[in-house]
Amino acid sequence: MPTRQTPPRKRFDPRDPRGGPRGVAYGQTPVPGREPTLGREPALGKGPARASRGADTAPAMPYLALLPLRLFLGAMLLYAGVDKFLDPAFLHTTGPGSIGQQLGVFTHASPLTPLIEIFAQPFPVVVGVVIALLEIAIGLGALTGLLFRASAAGGFALSIVFWLTASWTTRPLYYGPDLPYALGWLTLALTGSGGLYTLRPWFERLTGTFDATAAGFGPVSERRRAFLQFAALGAATVVFGGAIGVLARSLRSGTEIGMDATPEPSGAAGAAASASPGAAAGAGSSPAAAASVGAGQGAGSSGTTLATLSQLKKGHAYRFADPTTGDPAVLIRLANDNVVAYDAVCTHQGCTVGYDSGSGLLLCPCHGAVFDPTQAAAVLSGPTNTPLTSLPLHVDPTTGKITLQG
Repeated sequence: MPTRQTPPRKRFDPRDPRGGPRGVAYGQTPVPGREPTLGREPALGKGPARASRGADTAPAMPYLALLPLRLFLGAMLLYAGVDKFLDPAFLHTTGPGSIGQQLGVFTHASPLTPLIEIFAQPFPVVVGVVIALLEIAIGLGALTGLLFRASAAGGFALSIVFWLTASWTTRPLYYGPDLPYALGWLTLALTGSGGLYTLRPWFERLTGTFDATAAGFGPVSERRRAFLQFAALGAATVVFGGAIGVLARSLRSGTEIGMDATPEPSGAAGAAASASPGAAAGAGSSPAAAASVGAGQGAGSSGTTLATLSQLKKGHAYRFADPTTGDPAVLIRLANDNVVAYDAVCTHQGCTVGYDSGSGLLLCPCHGAVFDPTQAAAVLSGPTNTPLTSLPLHVDPTTGKITLQG
């Protein structure tokens, strides 16, 4: 009678992830009812998706539902950082629209006034560059998934700072945009990316920091993994921000109107206007005719020189600060060659209006008010019936200098 041969018992090899039963690595305890993934991410919608560290598992649907929020917040903050480098007025110590002027306005109402005066106002340009780079870094982190939770936490902190400064005086509270941004970033920081649509798996394989515990290897140092991601994200931020800065500098070379000639809001009038811009506009607004001045018209030449006709093209506008009230203002050269200037504070809730060169109208970004600069800033639509305040101008027929009359 033939004897039954027992097959040789297979020895476990700690270096071979396939050496254990049912694909379980040597030394690993199988989990009942669940096949080990051995470091491979399951397909989306076909089982559990790895969490951000790759060790835990969670359903993919919540992360997929949060993907639009993640893409929106990441893209918006990346755009905000790029826009600060492209803005010809932002990275200046003084001048309308500059970081220096904004910091000065914040000190009148923000609860962070002592910190702004000590740490920010002495170095306004440095603060502006740091804010722009932080926005770029957080945006890249959210979009790529590198240091995702840390990036989302940074977005939350930055939005809170903006809420306590730029949006602090916005009333009612629900008109302010920064608080909703903060809560969106907080949601992403608490949930993570779920490993969906990120560059992190590729980066970890490239740097050898992927989680190989399930394959029988020793755990990777979390500090090393975080440091390499931080270094990669920082390098990408500096390179990207530097390229945008060089591009912006080359585009503005020889085209920027001199901002140094524009006065800064100062004294009690400037402080009062900065603290409550809507009050100044509402009190002085009237449907009087706009001060449109052709080359060769106007009474005197005393006042503050804003620009020259050669610098201000037809259908374009130039932002400045009214030295009398400290309010933001806008200088426009109309299609008929007339030059007009208006207080840029909306007469509804005090937001700053902007000039749309496509339509030739002044638009309020907060509540949709529309003003026509060719008709003494008359209201075309919106929640206000009061036009913007017109400012008196004089154009020197010889030199073309545009002067704001005192």
